[in-house]
Formats: sequence, C-alpha cells, structure tokens
Amino acid sequence: MMVEKKDAYQNLSDLSFDPAVLFVLLGAALFLITFLGCLGALRENTCMLCFYASIVGFLLLVEVTCGVLGFYFRETVQEGIGEKLKEAIDLYRDPSKPDLQLLIETTQTEFKCCGINSYEDWGSNIYFNCSSPGVEACGVPRTCCKTEEDRVNSQCGYGVGRMDSFEREERIYTTGCLTTVVDWFKNNLITIGIVSFSILLLQLITIWLATTLRGQVSDIKRTFNASNRR
Repeated sequence: MMVEKKDAYQNLSDLSFDPAVLFVLLGAALFLITFLGCLGALRENTCMLCFYASIVGFLLLVEVTCGVLGFYFRETVQEGIGEKLKEAIDLYRDPSKPDLQLLIETTQTEFKCCGINSYEDWGSNIYFNCSSPGVEACGVPRTCCKTEEDRVNSQCGYGVGRMDSFEREERIYTTGCLTTVVDWFKNNLITIGIVSFSILLLQLITIWLATTLRGQVSDIKRTFNASNRR
C-alpha cells in the first residue's frame, strides 16, 4: 500500500494518520520483539531474554500510562480523535487515500453510524456538501444506510440532507461514529476492564517466564563453569 501511494507522501503530516504506515511500524515492532524472545529462548541467550523481558516490561508500563492518561484526559483525546476523523472525512474519495475511505466505510458499517458527531459532518466533504454541483450534494455515503438492501443501492444516501427528519431516520443512521464508539465504551466498561486486565496479566506472565528462563540458564552456565575450573 505504501509503494502504491509513494507519490502521495509529500510531508510528515501525511504519514501520521496513514493506516499503511501504522501497520508497517506495528508489524516491524512485533516482529523484532517476538524474534528476540523466540531466538533468545531457542539459543538460551541470556542477553536476548533480558532485552526481550525489558521491552515487554516497557510496553506494559507504556500501556498502563497511556490508559491512565487517556482516562484522565479523555475529553482532550476525544477531541483529537474527532479532528483526525474530520480530516479523514474531508479526504474521503481522495485517490491518494483509498485506505482511509475503506476505514471510514468499515467503521460506519460495523458501528451503524454516520459521520463524526452526526450525519451533518459529511457536509465538509466536497462531494457531499450541499453546494456541490454533483448528484451527491446534501447526501452521505451509502455505508450510512440502515439496511443491507439499501447499501447495495449506491444512491441510497443521496439528498438525505433535504429530507424531513422522519424520512431521514428511516433511511440512514444519523448518530455520529465518535458518539457511538464512546457510548459503546461506556456500556462495556466491565468487559473492557476484564479484557485489559487479562492482557496485562499475560504480559506479566511472559516477563516472569523470560526472567525465570534467563535465571535458569545463568545458573546452569555458572555450575558448568565452576565444574570446569575444578
């Protein structure tokens, strides 16, 4: 994806919210960490095991810190996410950002929402703005439509901005995706807490296993060296 879009990267700001870049960086980090852990265990290399446990411990600390700061500054985080989503909506249908379009469409379909805070957010897009000369003016993408039958029709979202509220509610989701996601988190706090605690526990177990194996290998080496000196 990055190779196909290489001409679209004009400055660093184009990389900050690019899904392809994020996936490449995440994949590279995961590969490096798991490679160190696997090779360190296979070769019984204490340095690699120590480095692996240190990285996992650092990531654990970062996750906890981000979770606490995210909760404390949740309004600021929500505003920042909203700005990024607005940027994504503005770039919807941009030939150089096909992955952003896919991301928006998937989010709207899965969370049954439309726009950021409401369907009106699509008015900032050049294709769906009411002043647009195209047939999609005052409309929304078909992924905002409520039923699969409607979404098959590419004209489902046309002109919904000119409809009365009752007719609009019948055809599309009017609640924004950010609002829907925030409500989902609020309604599933217990489940999210259990899953988060389970992930943290697994990471702690991983650190414990790595440090235990490292200690066992060090003990064996010390015993072996001591017997050779005798």
